[in-house]
Amino acid sequence: MKVLDSTHLGFIFAAVLLSVSNVNAACSGDLVITSQHDMDQIRNCKTYGGNLVIDNSAASDLQMNGVELLEGNLIVTNNDGLQSIGLPKLQGINGQLKFANNKLLSSIDVKQLYAIRSLEVAVHPALNELKFSAGLSQAEKIVITDTTCTKVEGFKMTSAKDIEISNNIYLKNLSFGNLSTVGNILVSANSPALKLDLSSISGLREAAFRNVAAVTLSSLQKVAGDISFISNSFDSLDLPLTTDIIGTLTLTENLNLNNLSMPRLTHLGGALSIVGNMQLTSINAFPSLQQVDGTLDLTGNFDEVQLPELVDVRGGLNVQTSSNFFSCDVMDRLKAGVIKGNAFVCKAAVAKPKSGIKGVNGRGGAGGGSSENGASVVSFYQSGLLASLGAAFAYMINI
Repeated sequence: MKVLDSTHLGFIFAAVLLSVSNVNAACSGDLVITSQHDMDQIRNCKTYGGNLVIDNSAASDLQMNGVELLEGNLIVTNNDGLQSIGLPKLQGINGQLKFANNKLLSSIDVKQLYAIRSLEVAVHPALNELKFSAGLSQAEKIVITDTTCTKVEGFKMTSAKDIEISNNIYLKNLSFGNLSTVGNILVSANSPALKLDLSSISGLREAAFRNVAAVTLSSLQKVAGDISFISNSFDSLDLPLTTDIIGTLTLTENLNLNNLSMPRLTHLGGALSIVGNMQLTSINAFPSLQQVDGTLDLTGNFDEVQLPELVDVRGGLNVQTSSNFFSCDVMDRLKAGVIKGNAFVCKAAVAKPKSGIKGVNGRGGAGGGSSENGASVVSFYQSGLLASLGAAFAYMINI
């Protein structure tokens, strides 16, 4: 039975905040734990007010019996002999739960934990599983890096500020299926077979996805900053509901990508950068795109580019493809009033297409006034930058 009642409302957690002033003296104060004897000092405390630090302990097993709510941080670091730690009664932490550099740690028992401020699990070469059996329903920040986990399960929160999942080389499946809003999310360098479920997310600030086999973003509507997909192995990417990206959309070197669909996207506040996706033979994913406040930077092996509704690009254009079947005629028609920037490059049958437009977050750059094989190259025009940054700031306030 969960003892943390929703009547204990606080400015962060509806489930975990209680006044430290109500904690008796024996159950408060910062405590450094080096042995099970130290841990047993707080076994009669249902609520403990203070930070608990387990650092450089010689213990191989530690069990925290009794404590259900911790008003403080639990820090477990640099314990070279620690193999298992049990927190069997712990339900809430009004602070940070941190595990770092515990080389032999293979078991973390958090079977009742369901509310924390932040979680960090870093550098654990023996940890094969991390499971929140009760369902972690409240957490602001999640960081899991450099582990050998094959399973990470039990994330049930509906919102979070920051999520980082990186360098977990055996992690093949990960679900945040209840998550509807998130601030920043980074998923990078895990197992190349990783399948990522973010199917309930409707809004986020910034996101970067690298080295994943599949990512589900079927409910995503708005992005308040940049979103990037780099060096992934998926062959299809579908964002069916996304209408507005305030920053730059980047798709780079997703070498198997042959199907891209963003049918409702109407506005990009930064650049559209699609570079080196060599199986993507047609860039026709944006039938509703009307405005790009940055630049168009499209390079690869595509035969066609279709942007039927595009009426305003406030930066320049760089289109280069190795295909012999591509014609620059469609791009040339954008010169007349659509491309506001001066830089304009369009080339077909290029041996090594280059992403040649440089600048601040893809929003501008500089070039000369030359032409080669029908391709002109001149400098960028950036008059739309302040307007796009203002829109981004306004949206971030409201997300």
